[in-house]
Amino acid sequence: MLNRIVLVFQFLLICAVVYLKLRADSAYFLTPDSHFYLEAAQNLLNGKGYVITFEGKETFCAIWPIGYSALIATVAFLAPFSIEIASKIVNLLALAGCFWLIQRRFRDKAWFVSLGFSASSLIQLYTNTWSETLFILFVLGFCVFFSPTDRVSQWQKKGSVIFAVAAFFTRYAGIFLLIPLVLRRQYKAVFYFVVWMVGYLFFNFYHTDTYTGGHGFWPTEPFNQRLGRGMRGLGEELLFFAVRDWDLKNLGLNDSVKWFIYGIALLQWVLIGMIVRHLIYFLRLTKKIKINADNMTKFMLQEPFFLVALAYLLFTISIYLTDASIESLYFRRLAPSSLLFTLGILARVSQQKQLFERTKWLFVAFFALSIIHSIPKIGVGI
Repeated sequence: MLNRIVLVFQFLLICAVVYLKLRADSAYFLTPDSHFYLEAAQNLLNGKGYVITFEGKETFCAIWPIGYSALIATVAFLAPFSIEIASKIVNLLALAGCFWLIQRRFRDKAWFVSLGFSASSLIQLYTNTWSETLFILFVLGFCVFFSPTDRVSQWQKKGSVIFAVAAFFTRYAGIFLLIPLVLRRQYKAVFYFVVWMVGYLFFNFYHTDTYTGGHGFWPTEPFNQRLGRGMRGLGEELLFFAVRDWDLKNLGLNDSVKWFIYGIALLQWVLIGMIVRHLIYFLRLTKKIKINADNMTKFMLQEPFFLVALAYLLFTISIYLTDASIESLYFRRLAPSSLLFTLGILARVSQQKQLFERTKWLFVAFFALSIIHSIPKIGVGI
């Protein structure tokens, strides 16, 4: 019971921060992609179909799958909300679904594993009208139902396929879920997944003579330049996934607030150091874990969170290096893998009683500070 109360508190706290961020942004966290999602949703509501106005003409929206806009339209149809507010509700409902999946999977330790949802980069995603939050829900659902062993129940097989198809219908990147399915030789699931994907891609082709509305062009910039930019993006995500404060981009921020932000970040790095020290001590104490390439590979392949995160990361890097429409590797694209790696680490820590007891409050403090990064420092009338 207490675990569920803490989970609800975490969810409501994130919702409150999202609300504050929306109040502080005159643009309502709407980007060019957001306006296309909303236009498509409005056209679905009006009975015009899944169409947008692109480059001056009305066209079927093959650039993005229908899933996100369809859910926005559904919420706006069922409740008296504007299309913009409906998009934010879809994100928060998706986040609530993530908490439910973690509760279903980890039970009494769910409160601890779910700390990963409080990373400042993720709260930025929840606030924007982007499809990533919904995509994360379906990828997380895939991880919960996917079995890394040969013992797979029919319910697990069906669940993994359903979540994989839902992920693809939210973002084409969902195709990456073929990787873990193939690695575990779940060929029947692969077949059904491929049938759904191919059917949708041909549906796009029927309407637009393209499979994904204009993706798939080889980059024209020099390879070493694109590779260097991608590596910078990966480095920034690794260092600042939960230690990122977007208010630093605001030119009106005064020096005292900036130093406050830097102080919070410094405290987080101190906490990371303390956690790592406890981890090293735990490994030396147990003397059960030999760290080598074979063990690390086996470890990654056996843990669904790590396996799916690694598959997504490698897939995203490959697409970035070969498709000009993927302009950069930044937090929005890398968030699914960052979250899954984080959840995997928290899950592993929760399973080691001694390590868990030594570090749980350090993790709580770290993610509490990450939430502080997400709270707007100016522009909120409170």
